Order: sequence, then structure tokens, then C-alpha cells
Amino acid sequence: MNKTEADAAFAQAIEHQQAGRLAQAQALYEQIMAAQPTYLHVPHLLGVIVSQQGNWFLARRLIEGALALQANDTDALANLGWVLVNLGLHDKAIARCDQALALAPGHARAHLTRGMALRLAGRHEEALAAFEQALVLNPALADAMHCRGQALHALGRHAEALESFEWVLQHQPRHAEAWNNRGASLMLQDRADEARASFEQALQCLAAYPEALFNLGSALQLERRYEEALALYEQALQLRPNYPEALMHRAFALQALRRSPHDCVASLDRALALRPGYFEALNGRANVLGQMGQYAEALENYDEALRMKPGFHEALLNRGHALREMGRLEEAAVSYREAIRCGGDAQAGLFALAAMGQEAAPPVAPQDYIVSLFDGYADKFDEHLVGKLQYQAHERLCDALLPLVAQLPQPGPHDVLDLGCGTGLCAPLLAPVARSMTGVDLSPGMLDAARKRGLYTTLACQDVTQFLQGGDSLFSLVISTDVFIYIGDLDPVFAGVRARMHAGGLFGFSVESCEGADFVLQATRRYAQSAGYIRRLAATHGFEVLQLAPSAIRKEHGQDLPGFIAILKAL
Repeated sequence: MNKTEADAAFAQAIEHQQAGRLAQAQALYEQIMAAQPTYLHVPHLLGVIVSQQGNWFLARRLIEGALALQANDTDALANLGWVLVNLGLHDKAIARCDQALALAPGHARAHLTRGMALRLAGRHEEALAAFEQALVLNPALADAMHCRGQALHALGRHAEALESFEWVLQHQPRHAEAWNNRGASLMLQDRADEARASFEQALQCLAAYPEALFNLGSALQLERRYEEALALYEQALQLRPNYPEALMHRAFALQALRRSPHDCVASLDRALALRPGYFEALNGRANVLGQMGQYAEALENYDEALRMKPGFHEALLNRGHALREMGRLEEAAVSYREAIRCGGDAQAGLFALAAMGQEAAPPVAPQDYIVSLFDGYADKFDEHLVGKLQYQAHERLCDALLPLVAQLPQPGPHDVLDLGCGTGLCAPLLAPVARSMTGVDLSPGMLDAARKRGLYTTLACQDVTQFLQGGDSLFSLVISTDVFIYIGDLDPVFAGVRARMHAGGLFGFSVESCEGADFVLQATRRYAQSAGYIRRLAATHGFEVLQLAPSAIRKEHGQDLPGFIAILKAL
């Protein structure tokens, strides 16, 4: 091929490339290079096509070859910068873009590529300035507007980021990445429903989009839709097996679903193998091991995590729990106090210390502790409590209560209040005498399980004392099983129950029992009350004690756990 033939082939290749016929253009460029190795622009344009195929190493070699022939080619310098960005060579990319801009300050693409390199290097303010300069030069440059949104998102300026993504989508409605990033900005503005819809729109534009699958899964996981979230993480991992964030969140979804803890740990181990020093995965691994009862290994992980993030109060608190379970109480106390000092949940830390006898017991357990204990446990709660722990308090209470219902002064059926209803174990037993049934519980997960029974007229996610003080409707039957183990001081509860009961109504409940003191916080972090305390509260608040019978509440370590089944009548 002589020079004249090469010129004709070059013109034809340009036409193919501009029309998107890249294979034909590539074949012609390769023929020209073979015959005329120093033909200007051919290595550069061939490098651009090769880069679009993802062959970044060859693209770099070709474009650098083009620059050896013509060092001041600003387009080649800018395109080389883009290739270097994709090779992770951010500083080199910035240097090449700077060369292009020294020659042509108005080169919008060079500003855009420079901004991309700066953003990926974590220099978000400088990146934002570069993108905005690109937009000054070319206001219609959608890539620059999209990247501007990414930089604003990284800077925490989420409302402005959202405006950028929405501008892109007005001009390019099928821009999957903009839909995905829009969703991420919406999530951080607590607009979860809109965010979820945005992630779904991204997947309509591009079904095989691992990041959007992961983000949609994360949004669903926040709504406790763990099965759906898990399925999305699995899809993301099919597309990108080495996706550490998806592996970590997959483990957390499995943990919430009470699936195999060994599978949880394996998923976290894969994430850590891909990203050594992945703090969130390491801390999560320690939490899973703690739930498995593997406290020594959990402790090792907590210590490693705390070397990465000294003073991370959540790890310090959970480290204290592991040490307590290992019987290393003094060390546990030190870890709890350090968690409090570092800004951790003081109520949780002091409650744990009180259960070890190192602080005064609070009147009630912290609400966050109760919710975290039961939320996500609901699906397996009945199986574990009734099956494994042989829990019978609900049956024994209802067996004692139902024969007395016929003596109520109000004609049946009756309005029933189930305080701390949990999954609704008492509901089927009381449904035959109930006109309405109101359930109250702090745990949304437990209420979801109770709702599935279809027996409650009303369910309220609320502290029982707050519920009692916040209304004026009256009930003929009030029950509470296995709830007062999280409330030591029952005086406000008794006052609230009496205020919400018809005269002659029945108040039935179970407690764990202690001797001497009114109530004690046990090492198990559960409260127990004495019979004398229950009788005194009844007299103070206008109840007659019909029954206060010793009863085994459940099994613990294979032994019956002593308690009382109490039936009181409102005077």
C-alpha cells in the first residue's frame, strides 16, 4: 500500500469509525499501519477503537506510539489520559491531561478526563472544578454533568448531585448509570421509595448491571426484605463474582434470615480475601462468630478491627459481650467503659455493666437493646422459644385466665390488650373470647410475624408504658407474657394498665422470680421480680390478686427457669 492508497484507506476508515462500523475501521487502520508505520493519527485512532473493546494495555501502547510521531496532538493526549484512568494510573492520567490543556486550554474532553482521574484519586473538590470547567466549555457534555454529580455525591452534596443526574436523564433517559447514581443520592436523602424506583429503572435500562442489583438489594435490606435482597446480591455475584460489597451484604442478609452462620462467615472470608483490611467485613465477621458462640475467634477479629479503627465504639461494645461470655468479666468491663468513653451507646454499656453487678440496675432495659435482640429473630422465634426452650408461659397464663373470663362483669366477647405481643403466641388462645385484639411490641420484625396470624385488630410498634399512657380506650383483658423480664420497675406499667381497664377486668402476666428485693437485673440481662413486690404493686394500683402461682417459664441450660403466673382483677 503506497501513500496514495493509504490516504484513501484512511479516509474510508474515518468514515467507518464515525458511522460506528468499528470492525471495518479497525481492519483498515491495521492495514495502513502495516504498510505505513509512521502514518499520522492512525495509531491514535486505532488505540481509541481498541480502548472501546476494553484492551487498555494495547490502547496505551498505540496512543503512546502516536504521540511519539506527533507530541502535541491534544486529542491523543486526552485519550491517553482516559486509557490511563482505566488502568488505574491516575497521576499519569492527570499529567497527560495537563499536557493537553497546556496546549489547548479550551479542550473540554481533557478537562473531563482530568476530572475523572482526580475523582478516582479521591481529590473530589479538584475533580468538581474540572467537570464544571468542561461544562463551561461544552454545556451539552452529558458525561461531564454525570461526573459532576458523582463528585458532588462524594462531597456529601446530595441534593446538588441529584440535580446533575436528573439533568443527564432528561437528555439521555436510558442512561443506566445515571439512574443508579440518582438512586444512591436519593437513599442518602432518606427518600427510599424513590431510590428503589430509580435502581429498578437502571435495571430496566441494563439488566446485567451488578452495581444497580447490589444497590437495590441494599435498599430492600433496609426495609427488612431480606429474601429479596439476598436474591439480588446473588444475581450481582453471578455477574461479578469478585464483588466484595455484595459478598459482605449477602452475609448480612443470610445472618438476618438466620441461615447457616458458616455460609455467612464463608461469604465474609471471600470479601476479605478480595479486599484485605475490609473493616466492615471484618467487624461483621466478628459479630457472626459471636452469635455462633465462637467467642475466642470473634475476639481476635474485634481486636484486629480495632487496630484498624481505634475507638470504634460498636466493636468495643461487642468485644465486651464476647469477653463476658468467656467469663473474662474485668476485661469485659474495661471494654464496655471504653465503648462509652468513645461515644458509644451509654445505655447499652451501662446496662451490660449493671448485669455484671458493676453499675446500678436501670429501671428498664434499653429499647435499642430489646429491638436488636428480637428484630430479625421473628421468623425463627416460635421454633426456638417453644421448641428448643420449651416455653410454656403463654399456655399456662391462658389456661389460668380463660376459666375466669365468664365471671367478667362486661358481656363478651371482649376487648383484649396483648402487651409485648411478640409473634402473637397468645392470640390463637384468646381469639375465641375476643371482640378486638390489640398487640403492642417494640420490634417491627415481631409485629410483622404477629400480623401474619390475621388475629389482631390493631398492632402498635411502641413501648408498652408509652402505649398505656397515650390512649383512653378501655380493655376487659390485658395480658403480658415474657415481657417484664425487660422491665424491672413495674410501677408505671401497673398504673398504666389499671387506667386502661374496666373495673372487674383481668390482668394476666408472667415474671421470672427472685427472693428479697423488689426486682433484680440478672447476669442474663433479664429482670426478675419478687412475689412480695407484685402483691404490693397490686394493692397500690387497685388490683386484687386472684393468682400468683409458681411456674416454670422455660428451660435454660436444660433446667426449669422459675417464675410466676399472675392473674389480677381490677377493682
